[in-house]
Amino acid sequence: MATNNARVIRPKTLLAPPMRMQPAFDNPEGIRALLEKGSSYKTLAAVHKNVGETSGGWFRNFWALGEKVVFEGAEPYFYNQRFIDAAKKSFQAEVIRPVAMMTNLNLPAPGAPFHLDLPFFRGVQNREVPSWMLAPMGYSGLFHEWAIPVASAISWFYEGVGGEFEYWPDGLSQPSLTENPPYSNACVLADNEYMYHRVGAIGPKDQQNSYDDLGYDALLELTQDRRWDVVEDGIVKASFDYDQVRISVLWKAYCFKDEREARSFDDHSHDLTPQLVTDILCADMKSRGIGYKDPGDFANDTVWKEKILSVYSAPDGGASY
Repeated sequence: MATNNARVIRPKTLLAPPMRMQPAFDNPEGIRALLEKGSSYKTLAAVHKNVGETSGGWFRNFWALGEKVVFEGAEPYFYNQRFIDAAKKSFQAEVIRPVAMMTNLNLPAPGAPFHLDLPFFRGVQNREVPSWMLAPMGYSGLFHEWAIPVASAISWFYEGVGGEFEYWPDGLSQPSLTENPPYSNACVLADNEYMYHRVGAIGPKDQQNSYDDLGYDALLELTQDRRWDVVEDGIVKASFDYDQVRISVLWKAYCFKDEREARSFDDHSHDLTPQLVTDILCADMKSRGIGYKDPGDFANDTVWKEKILSVYSAPDGGASY
């Protein structure tokens, strides 16, 4: 059994410094081929099974999940030694375990608010709790003891207008840094579960759209003439030149200081459970005099969901993704 000292994996003072890399991949043509192979793409809401929600013009596909490749052909990119070496340096970690890899495709849209990525916690990820729960858990600060250090390598393949990546490596009170297109196999590895960041407006202003009316089941499909069609109920709702869609590839890896810390993670005696998450949130709201109702169904109780999302949200001006 892990001791108390061994099981607290993420120190509160850790904010790993971002590292820029170009090239990100030795074979970018292979990345582009996999991107084309991945069509058609589901909305972000559909991928994360957030029924009834809209994703705007954001589509996604996973190449790896739960430390396993789930999209054939992604293996050499998931075990990218360049990313692994950068994660070791940035996080001062000896043990790097790639855990997830996904593609993000964004239509021309206004700029997004700053946010943190969905965090990883011991015992509860988006298989054990609904994905909407993870962001408020992170913003609450109540689950830091279970937080896992995760390196995020964001690579871009986009040469259109806008879509810059803005990030705050020293916190929101300090100046931000910005990576601007054209992007061609460029990457920033950073601490995105703790470092605020955002995507700027994509495309010329007259082409930007919030796509709030785009349904859960909409698809983004690559046509034979290399255009992107947004299809809903069999109807093409919008069509874009290939270069109008902002494409990024996101790689994530657990970062452990040493083998002892990795073994601590593998010891599940200190994992969170959905019930423990509920108890911690309820105890916090009770201590703050915030009225709430115990969830009848942890994953599907809409009153509980609205309460948690309203109480534990990003700082003013930010978003919960």
